[in-house]
Amino acid sequence: MNWNRHEEGFKSLHMMMGVALVFLLFAIIYFQTVLAACFASILLIGVFQNMYYKNVGKDLKLLPVKNRARFLIGSETDLVMEFENGRLPIWNGKLTLSIEDSVIPALDELQHFSGIFDFTVPFSVGSYESVRISIPLEGRKRGLSRITRVMVEVPHIFGEGSVLMELEDTVAQENLVYPNIVPFKGELNPSPFKPGEVPQRQSLFHDVFQPIGTRDYVPTDRFDQIHWTASARMQKLQTKEYMPVTEQSVMFIVNAIEKARTDGDFERKVERMASYVDYCTRHEIPYEIIINIRTFGAVPYIHQTTGVGKVQYQKSLELLAQISERNAKIPFENILRSLDSKVQLAPTIVLITHEPERFHAFHGKWSKRSEVIIDSSYERGEEQWINDKSMESVSD
Repeated sequence: MNWNRHEEGFKSLHMMMGVALVFLLFAIIYFQTVLAACFASILLIGVFQNMYYKNVGKDLKLLPVKNRARFLIGSETDLVMEFENGRLPIWNGKLTLSIEDSVIPALDELQHFSGIFDFTVPFSVGSYESVRISIPLEGRKRGLSRITRVMVEVPHIFGEGSVLMELEDTVAQENLVYPNIVPFKGELNPSPFKPGEVPQRQSLFHDVFQPIGTRDYVPTDRFDQIHWTASARMQKLQTKEYMPVTEQSVMFIVNAIEKARTDGDFERKVERMASYVDYCTRHEIPYEIIINIRTFGAVPYIHQTTGVGKVQYQKSLELLAQISERNAKIPFENILRSLDSKVQLAPTIVLITHEPERFHAFHGKWSKRSEVIIDSSYERGEEQWINDKSMESVSD
């Protein structure tokens, strides 16, 4: 464990030891036994303090902590840090931590500046002992919070001064605060253009393993669709009817570029995406997420592949918790063109973006083979989304 040590007050301590030594010599010369004993005691105290503070904390170790803690906004979890000490005990010390402000320590004395919370707690540990410090944290806002600084201060017992140790190693502990989730009250209907397994009242495809009844035969029916038993009973030809089905899978495309002159636009888009994730998980709908935030790799933007269930849900929330409006972004039109030329589109596509009129060309083209929704009402609420969706259906 590497500590960067800063020592203060040793100059005055050395001066005090020098003065005590001079007076001790004078007391010995003039045979002043009591004075000599007093100055000898002061000198011994100075020597002890000098040796102690020159070596204190050199064997102090921060044991590994839990890699990642997960929060909902408003929920609380304890940050536990465990230290292991060497030969010299630490008395009356102070532990100072700096942590990014996605979480807030549930303490009275805090300092907050430049997105960092600074706070101090008492710290003492005996010789060859371990101490566990528990600090309650509360999820404050969506984001990823790391411990940016750990300092231990040991003040001098006599006189002014202290030893300040700052940890140079990185603390591999993260606090992930999930975005706020508002239950989605709309409905994502599957597209009728692709075969699948989801029952759909209006669909071009049927599941031959799910018969639902018979009807009268018409000349356009195939010969193998005739239900001979029912035909014999009804004394006229009857045709088998099957469950109409389609494929249900959603591609969410989020425009991370903020709307001009609108504070919090990015956060509202992230919360909207979190609501969609919650909806798809509750209804067991497979989905994928595409965000026009630049990444490194074969795909230059964020792309979470198609999945369903709790594992996909957790991956999605962790992704949404970590992205930031400060990340580099790609023009939204470039993402749409790339998807249009290279990717097989999902049966249902949801574009979460402002300025929907700019993307009507993609909407018209993709609507011929998929169910396309442009969600630009994320900042106005669910009821407005439902009204906009109904108007969109009428216009189509």
